[in-house]
Amino acid sequence: MTAWLLLDDGGGSFGPLTDLRSFAEVRTGAMTAIERFGARLGPSLGTLVGGDLAALAAERGIAAPSPASAAQAQTCEVWNARLRGGLPKDRPARGEAWTTAEGELLAASLEGADARVLLERRQLPDRVRRIVRGDLHLHARPWHVLDDLDARLREDLSLREGRDGLARVVPAGVERVGDGAVLLHPTASIGRGVVLDASGGPIVIEAKARIGHLAILVGPLWIGPQAVVIDRAHLKAGTSIGPVSKVGGEIGATIFQGFANKTHDGHLGDSWVGEWANFGAGTTNSNLLNTYGEVLMRSMPEGPVERTGRSAMGVLVGDHVKLAILTRIMTGASFGTGSMIAAAEPPRCVGRFRWLTERGDADYRLDRFLEVARTVMARRSVEPGSALLARLAALHARGSG
Repeated sequence: MTAWLLLDDGGGSFGPLTDLRSFAEVRTGAMTAIERFGARLGPSLGTLVGGDLAALAAERGIAAPSPASAAQAQTCEVWNARLRGGLPKDRPARGEAWTTAEGELLAASLEGADARVLLERRQLPDRVRRIVRGDLHLHARPWHVLDDLDARLREDLSLREGRDGLARVVPAGVERVGDGAVLLHPTASIGRGVVLDASGGPIVIEAKARIGHLAILVGPLWIGPQAVVIDRAHLKAGTSIGPVSKVGGEIGATIFQGFANKTHDGHLGDSWVGEWANFGAGTTNSNLLNTYGEVLMRSMPEGPVERTGRSAMGVLVGDHVKLAILTRIMTGASFGTGSMIAAAEPPRCVGRFRWLTERGDADYRLDRFLEVARTVMARRSVEPGSALLARLAALHARGSG
């Protein structure tokens, strides 16, 4: 019997993307790594999340792999959640581990007893053969996610074909353009005058999503369950709108993790948006320098300024970030978890739990933040769990870094 498990090794540095979730839970296309590997490989032994995020992952129902169940398997495949490029065509031989040149684990095929050692000690047994794979790489920075977004989105959308009731049925009053697949769930509602342009890639609209009148949707594009697209919205290619989000205006090459609002006019491009974030009316981001040069970026205040290798780089918006009306977001910005931003042109890097206005920058008191967070989440019938509250309190105690 062959089983498999997903490893979240805590490596890389992803700014606010991984404050409140393991990288295995980060939406890197239409799916997270957990969902994508599951769609490719079937049911797993679970996802190994270590460190400060283990309790939070467990609270969200992400099963931790059992050492006993791993030991019962004749062979156990282990895959790093940060693996770039999807599953390779080949697999590690039994008793073999693939690593990067720096020694980071990419994948392994272990006997049950060796898999048990990995789970109990968080390291490979010495007897496992190490093979360096220079052709395989791991996500290490937020811009790597955006570099791979188009490819992962196309892969994920192809996996949705014929599943969960999705069908190629376009209702009357909707204009379909191009030969790409357009998959709609029968419970999704599509307004009049909507344009579904699949000439550059597929479009998938999931259960109970609502598309407003005269919206323009360009593939590859994913609209998650219960998401709402406002009238006249323009969603451009390479965009992933996570569940229960509400979006409008102009959005392109951007990931919404889910449960976030950008319902008003304004541009958002080459960006990543966490849960429970809200964009005030008219808020707009720049995703391209006037020089057309490479964007340099600091994803956390205490981190270095780094080269992104990208000429198009928008903004990382942490969970529970609130942006006031008419906020102008500069190219390559990062806003930390829980920040309240009411300055017309905020700095390019804002730390966690900042209260930022034109008058200055102050700490966002935890009690005040939690009061707002509970109110916002209750509007979607969600109650913060004890592990989430503990994690928020721990992040707040660390300060703005």
